[in-house]
Amino acid sequence: MPVTEGDLLIDRELADICGLVPFLRLTTPTNVAEQRAAFAAGATEPAFEYRPLPDLAPIAERLRRVDPEQAFDPVVRHLAANKKRELETRLELVAARGTERFFLASVELFGHVEDATLELAMELLTVSEDLPPDRVTISADEFAAAARDEIDGYRAGYPELAARVIISDSASGVMVENGDVYIGSDTRLALDRVEHLLHHEVGVHVLTYANGCAQPLHLLAAGLAGYDENQEALGILAEHLSGGLPVSRLHVLAYRVVAADLRSEQASFADTVARLVELGAGPRTAFTTTMRAYRSGGMTKDAVYLRGLVRLCDHLASGGTLDGLLVGKVTLEDEPLIAELLERRVLAPPPLRPRFLDTETARRLLDEIRAGVNVRQMGGIAA
Repeated sequence: MPVTEGDLLIDRELADICGLVPFLRLTTPTNVAEQRAAFAAGATEPAFEYRPLPDLAPIAERLRRVDPEQAFDPVVRHLAANKKRELETRLELVAARGTERFFLASVELFGHVEDATLELAMELLTVSEDLPPDRVTISADEFAAAARDEIDGYRAGYPELAARVIISDSASGVMVENGDVYIGSDTRLALDRVEHLLHHEVGVHVLTYANGCAQPLHLLAAGLAGYDENQEALGILAEHLSGGLPVSRLHVLAYRVVAADLRSEQASFADTVARLVELGAGPRTAFTTTMRAYRSGGMTKDAVYLRGLVRLCDHLASGGTLDGLLVGKVTLEDEPLIAELLERRVLAPPPLRPRFLDTETARRLLDEIRAGVNVRQMGGIAA
């Protein structure tokens, strides 16, 4: 049974409001490279700068007028109500940028750093891996060209794919927002990581946005409430299934957990950088990881990568599939509802399938996870 036009109006209003508050761009500093250099020269607390905030009052008022209880379909009503609550918190968070209230709102959105996640992170950091000292790297322009080629490959089979690749002086690293790939102009990436990062950023983040856009429920593109954890877990899984999850990459995820935990404990920026270096991070990685945990007032978001990967592996080991998780930006909790909507033909099968899934390596590694291989074992820790 199709959903009503009124249900679709509620869904689209919430999705439109999501687009008015580009969370990552509003909370990520625009002068990371400059402040990294200043920190290396002896500064102890970076003076980060941010993009101007939009006028949040009319956005909040527009959100206040949305009433999910008016949705006729119970699944749409549930998804819309959860998303409205999350959007209220995101607006509160963005409005509090630069204050302690920002951090408190981030905990409400992304949760605390649980003891089990921190324990796993510290275990992973006990496993060593030697990286070649002369590792070849590529520039932002070169990675952008590779990303455009990757997108063009998918677009050949689905011309509606509208993703762009944008190099920006004010971006940091690589991120995807609203289906577009943003690359910091000073970014350099290890050549042997490029293919795996493309599967993460394009094969997961861009494709789930495009798949969501193809559905009548636009929240599947904007992201259901709490989607971040599962999105990042899928991205890391994509790296693993393409053969690109070395111990050094798991160390990066572990550093992020440690940095988020130290921010929760009110450690200073400089002390957190020093602790990450002590644990084995290079100075650039330590600074960038700390920036991510302290930006805008502090966030626990970076703990979701490792926590989400554990939960996703548990999902697969207990008989779950990836199918419903690729329809859009969804959560593990909402996956049964997505399956119901697919069965009722409210949703259509997604038009794009990540190419990393269709390899012998991916099939073998997925079988291993289904048989019980977990993140500890991926990181070289005995079961």
